[in-house]
Amino acid sequence: MPLAQALRIQFKRKNAGTVLTVFRADGTTTWSALHPGLEIHDLAHYVIERTLALDDAFFGILSQGYAIQDFELPRAQRPAALLPANLPVTALQVEHLVNLLLTERQAGHVFPDFRHQLATILIRSDLPMLETLTEHHLQLIRQQLEDLWLTWRAIPVGGVLDLSLAVN
Repeated sequence: MPLAQALRIQFKRKNAGTVLTVFRADGTTTWSALHPGLEIHDLAHYVIERTLALDDAFFGILSQGYAIQDFELPRAQRPAALLPANLPVTALQVEHLVNLLLTERQAGHVFPDFRHQLATILIRSDLPMLETLTEHHLQLIRQQLEDLWLTWRAIPVGGVLDLSLAVN
């Protein structure tokens, strides 16, 4: 198994939004100006991928050299590896997990049957359940995301939130 390398993830608050920059271990970077409100989505990816030690979801894929903009391209223009049919199963599972987690946050209360709802969504998408997601992990993810969100909200214009993620 290759040694884990640190991926540096930086959110920079600008007057007109946020810039997400990912610094890879090889010295290369990828960055994107985020659509307003998308910070929480990418923070959720970070928390989930770190908590569950996943290296084949969004940030793990970026560590392989793909650009953030590659994910934003129309499907016909994306690199073949980033087409939904070619993405790692984990990347698809995590995307559904992020979306359900953000739906729960927007609702303003914890879904008592969250794991069951996720399993149902994954089954509809022909995906297996993300077995590493225990109730304990889910509680950690919720708390860490809330903590990170509060930290991010307190950062002034020009400030940055620097995060690190181990990837293989």
